[in-house]
Amino acid sequence: MNMKGKLLLSAAVMLWCGSVMAQPASFSEPQVLIKSSQSLMAPVWSPDGTKLAVTGDNYTGIWVANADGSELRQVSDATGAGYKMQWTDASSITATPYTLENQRRMTRVERIDVATGVASVLQPAARELKRSRIMRHGDASLLQIMVDEPLAATERIAALNEYAGCGIINPALSPDGQRIAFQIAGKGLFVINTDGSGLKYLGAGNRPSWLPDSKNVMVTRLEDNGHNFTAGDLYCVSVDNGNAINVTPTSKVIPTSLSVSPNGQKVAFSNDVDGCIYIIDLKY
Repeated sequence: MNMKGKLLLSAAVMLWCGSVMAQPASFSEPQVLIKSSQSLMAPVWSPDGTKLAVTGDNYTGIWVANADGSELRQVSDATGAGYKMQWTDASSITATPYTLENQRRMTRVERIDVATGVASVLQPAARELKRSRIMRHGDASLLQIMVDEPLAATERIAALNEYAGCGIINPALSPDGQRIAFQIAGKGLFVINTDGSGLKYLGAGNRPSWLPDSKNVMVTRLEDNGHNFTAGDLYCVSVDNGNAINVTPTSKVIPTSLSVSPNGQKVAFSNDVDGCIYIIDLKY
């Protein structure tokens, strides 16, 4: 390749990276993606972006649909199966359903084949479960503490000591493995480097889901009356400077949980208003 060709290729790569590394320039209006007689929530994209897993009220059961919302089918009816469910790969989901035995919660780990709905027990039911052992990305020690000891993490992690006594909620590791976005109960949204440095407060925000650039997270911001959610919006928040863009400024949806697609071009979320799963297209 001649020098001119190299320069053109370099410029193209820089332009492509610039578009990927920025916050969305525009976004579509929310559209219903999955509608069911069963109220659905907590969508999770498969690693290849071809499917969505969702769960029902109180995280009971798991349903899987194609990325376009078609062919919704139930693959589990177990209690608690949808809580923190994770795609093992593009064809199976790791779930942690539970049963009550003598008023004690006994949690097991299952791998569910999404094509057949057949569940294989990976860990038998036990009183306590170390969730870091089933994470797809479980090599960050701070993340392990946050996941396994959410109530003690603010005491164990030096940078969070001023918030001691407050629990950690919804920690999420960035795609590049360098940072963790998380909530501190009653305090808001934060980000921290996996080595414990660089703690930043990002304002209000719930259930952070990273964009592929590892520089932005999608979150929900909700209002309530003490009993029910009364309003809400999706925001894209820069973890570098805290700049927040309202992605649903004219919509009447109340997003309660969300998931960014692997390519960062779509956001799926559950709407508290009607129990359906909605989708938004992002453009950069």
